Amino acid sequence: MLSYDNKMTILNRHNSTMNNFKPLQLLTDTLGSSAFAHLKEHFPSMATPYRVRKGRILVNIGQVNDNIYFLHSGVMRSYYIINDEDITSRLIGEGDIACIAESFFTRKKSDEAIEVLEDSLLYSVSYEEYRALAKEDVLISNLIVQMLELRLISFSEKVKLFKFLTVEQRIEAYINHPSSLFRRISDHYIATYLGTTPATFSRCLKSVLRDKKL
Repeated sequence: MLSYDNKMTILNRHNSTMNNFKPLQLLTDTLGSSAFAHLKEHFPSMATPYRVRKGRILVNIGQVNDNIYFLHSGVMRSYYIINDEDITSRLIGEGDIACIAESFFTRKKSDEAIEVLEDSLLYSVSYEEYRALAKEDVLISNLIVQMLELRLISFSEKVKLFKFLTVEQRIEAYINHPSSLFRRISDHYIATYLGTTPATFSRCLKSVLRDKKL
């Protein structure tokens, strides 16, 4: 078994290129390395992805988020309700991670839900598996925490996007982003994710698409 320092070297190499990896790829690559081969038995749920149908709610508002989900294929979103209005907080595509982190780590009831928007294949790691793994190998535990930290950074970038860009500029930035889910999901979800109404989104989208043709 490799030493702590050798494991740190491997993880640091992964972390230096983390921004170029999706969380699922990063985790499977790490678990596939010889340094962490002995931990595979602690991830029985990571052996084979399972299918989840469109429309399923993986975490409901008022429930505790018991799993971290790694999306192999498909689309999910997280959302919350304000004044009876459904607001999308995150859009999740292939290779990404889905989790209401506050609920998962504190074991408190979630104020958000996670919904499957396409028939999907996903892996999951339960809270119990995560805690057992944290006791077995703190480096892998920290790796999962770092993945969730990246999601927080992504959220911070979204806040900046809202602060400095107009609605039309947000829409243009989103539909041109490599991980955009435009045309795969309802415009309504994208509109609320970008902080606007479906009507405004539709009007601004026409202008953006028209300008792209020029």
